[in-house]
Amino acid sequence: LFFPRLLKFISFRLSEISSATMHCTNCGIQARHGDYYCDWCGAQLRRREILTTEVNCSPCIHHTDIAEFLYSYQDRLPYTDQRLLREALTLVVGESEWVMENAQLIVYGTLAKVTFYSGDRTNKYVVHLTAENRPAQVVEHRGWRLKLRDGFKTAWGWL
Repeated sequence: LFFPRLLKFISFRLSEISSATMHCTNCGIQARHGDYYCDWCGAQLRRREILTTEVNCSPCIHHTDIAEFLYSYQDRLPYTDQRLLREALTLVVGESEWVMENAQLIVYGTLAKVTFYSGDRTNKYVVHLTAENRPAQVVEHRGWRLKLRDGFKTAWGWL
């Protein structure tokens, strides 16, 4: 029962990686899958390179920052990574603005690791895929104000 599900998950991940479009790391021009060198600048293409980016969202992480990133990189990211960024959008929309003023949000995808940050990064969030191939939101660290708010929510159900 476990083994067939594992094989299905691995084949899905491999198809996601192979379906991503390739871009030259030197000039950014989109390349065809059979190319080994960029047609524009002549640089050697690296296969399945992971996009690692940090986005400064001062004064606070807002849903427009994530939407702009998603729009500008939509042709470079596979569907799974786009889905994780949309999950990050729902996380940001559901939180108060004062929480996102000093926050860090890391999205771990198949071909991307994107960090959105603002302020001193006291509230840390992570969005990633679970073993069942579903997006998950995790709070890694809470600042004292967020701990206080969550404590009141738990105890009295308000705020």
